[in-house]
Amino acid sequence: MLSPLAVAQQSNDNDARIAPQIDQSEVIPAKLDTENFVVALRGGALAIEDFGTSGLAALQLSYHINEDFYVSAEYALAKAGLTSYERLSGAAPLLTDDERQWHYYGAELGYVLLPGQVYLGSDYALNTGWSLFAGAGNVDFAGDKVFAVKFGSQFRLYLSDWLAVDLVVADYVFETTILAESKTTHNLSMALGFAVYF
Repeated sequence: MLSPLAVAQQSNDNDARIAPQIDQSEVIPAKLDTENFVVALRGGALAIEDFGTSGLAALQLSYHINEDFYVSAEYALAKAGLTSYERLSGAAPLLTDDERQWHYYGAELGYVLLPGQVYLGSDYALNTGWSLFAGAGNVDFAGDKVFAVKFGSQFRLYLSDWLAVDLVVADYVFETTILAESKTTHNLSMALGFAVYF
């Protein structure tokens, strides 16, 4: 029969044989940026219902509440073209040049649905974010100011920790009585631009 001392010695020998010899690596925490404000400038095209497609310019200021939600204020402008009636009939223009100016200003709430990465080769990757948003504001068009609802999606490609490229597809929905009857119009837009974090 083994003595308690021998049993303890044997237990220590077993522990020594199975103990892993792993060097501890030093963990360095990531230095995350804390910029929550974003200024974005975009250019693109807006299809104003009944008035064709025209150039669009938009300026947006956003605040990221957290990594998922953000709020934005936007100002956008475009100029409407001729209606099909004006082109085909040769009649007098329905609107003056000033009335063809299209302006939108409003606010929206966005949710980053799919954060991710885009890989350029096997060794280089860029962060991305795809979000959905909805908001409301006013449209100043054809001598009238009307309430508008805006919704759409945004894809953002981060070139650095302070600069990103984004693509926005949106629909501005509002009531109009320009053609003698009240109707809801859908005005689709697509714009590409840069966003600066600060």
